[in-house]
Amino acid sequence: MADTSLSETKIGLLIWQVSNLWQSRLRKILKKYNLTLNEYLIIESSIKLGNNKSALYQNEISIYAGIDFSVSSVIFKLLEEKKIVSRVYTNDNRKKNIKVLSNGINLYKMISPLINDEEKKIFNKLKNENYNFTNSLKLLLGKRL
Repeated sequence: MADTSLSETKIGLLIWQVSNLWQSRLRKILKKYNLTLNEYLIIESSIKLGNNKSALYQNEISIYAGIDFSVSSVIFKLLEEKKIVSRVYTNDNRKKNIKVLSNGINLYKMISPLINDEEKKIFNKLKNENYNFTNSLKLLLGKRL
C-alpha cells in the first residue's frame, strides 16, 4: 500500500514521531531511577565533559547537552537536591562550578548501558546509513559536519 497519510509523507512529522519514540523509550528506563530525560542528559554531559576539565561550569554543560540555560538551571538545582551533583559558586554568581558526586557517577554507570542498548534498538535499523542520517540531521540544524 502506498504511503498516503501526512505522517508517512511529511518529513517533519516523521522526525517528530522518531523523536517521540526515542524520548518515550528512554523515559521508560529513566522512570525506574526517578530521573527525567533532561536530568540524565545533564548527568551524562557533566561526566563526559568533566573527564577533561578541572573546572566545569553550568553554561558549558548546557551548551554541550543542547538544553536551554534556564531549563538546565532548574535541572541542576533538582540534581543538587537529589545529591547527584554539587554546585560551587564562584566569584561570578552567573558561573557555578559543577561536580558530579559519587552517587551521580554510580547512577550513570548503571543507567548508561541501558540507554545505549535502547538507542541501538531504535537506530541500528539504519545500518550503514547511520552516519549519513546523523549528518543529514546536523545539516538541517545548521551544524558543522
